[in-house]
Amino acid sequence: MEANKKIYKKIIGLFLIVYIGTMFLINILIPDKDFSDMENRRLESKPEFSVEKLFRGKYTSNFEKYISDQFPFRDFFIGVKSDCERLIGKKENNDVYLCTGGYLMEKFNESNDEDFKKKIDAVNSFAVSNPQINKYFMLVPNSVKVMEEKLPKYAPVDNELDFMDKVKNSVDNSINFVDVYEILSNNKNQYIYYKTDHHWTTKGAYYAYRELSKYMDFEPYSEEDFDIKKVSNDFYGSLYSKGGFRKLAPDSIQLYIPKTDNRYKVKYYDEGETTESLYNLDNLNKKDKYTVFLNGNHPLLKISTNVNNKKNLLVLKDSYANSFIPFLAEHFNEIYIVDLRYYNEDLSSFMRDKDISDLLLLYNVKSFCEDDSIEKICW
Repeated sequence: MEANKKIYKKIIGLFLIVYIGTMFLINILIPDKDFSDMENRRLESKPEFSVEKLFRGKYTSNFEKYISDQFPFRDFFIGVKSDCERLIGKKENNDVYLCTGGYLMEKFNESNDEDFKKKIDAVNSFAVSNPQINKYFMLVPNSVKVMEEKLPKYAPVDNELDFMDKVKNSVDNSINFVDVYEILSNNKNQYIYYKTDHHWTTKGAYYAYRELSKYMDFEPYSEEDFDIKKVSNDFYGSLYSKGGFRKLAPDSIQLYIPKTDNRYKVKYYDEGETTESLYNLDNLNKKDKYTVFLNGNHPLLKISTNVNNKKNLLVLKDSYANSFIPFLAEHFNEIYIVDLRYYNEDLSSFMRDKDISDLLLLYNVKSFCEDDSIEKICW
């Protein structure tokens, strides 16, 4: 019996040595990856060594992140971990919930009062400084609120509707607060949010577009005015990447193409390029297929149309606006699109230079709550 135990220990030790040696060789032979398509994020690169970083603990911390990100067959092991956790009934990972109907939803936690006040003060200061502009604020609830009945029981999430009401009651009176919760909630049995991504679908954006028309006083297109084209059936979005849950059905992506003969020019200032389409169909071959809309996020875009009504719109936005803005292109002469996460110029001067008549702030609740870049609005 004692001899058998020694043999087993030797075998286990041998397997361990072979495993460690194999992983070490693979790490040497396989070059580091810059980007994970599965997780849709940049991976840690090997940190530069310095004695100062070592004693401060920064080098060790960064090296651990590097080893974790560059671990061989990382995607495979993430999938195995997810499968095991689902077998034991776990329905939350990395603040992402596995919900009924195959939906993934991201946890919402309301920001503290100090951060909230900074954002509202910045928005109100900007509004007061630009009285000549028609101002609208659309704060879009996420699926975690609109479809909250699909969440696991007792999931600890804050109430987005309460946060929206708080924003609505805090912004300056010159800002038209566009409430789209009701129209989205009334249509929640339709495909208005992606199941594996944090964005709304094009249909969800369409309903919000119709609601905005009541505030902006334009005649919205009906769905019959569009050719609705399904351009992808295999979209796995950001929550699929973040949550690590696997073996879920993919999402589909639809484009609403107007049947009228509308023409556009889209100028990407950061890339120095101009196109004649609101969509980059090549991006449907990438992991992040949502970037088919306006080629993803950019500091500044300009859309020129053949709508000769002398109305120029500025949209301050997060990525929810990317699938929404194509609907607005049917109602404005020019649309300028600014993403404050990447844009650092003076907006008041910009609006005067571009003769802006209307301003739309469009953010989803979670993004507005967590992203401090909105404070740059009054720089």
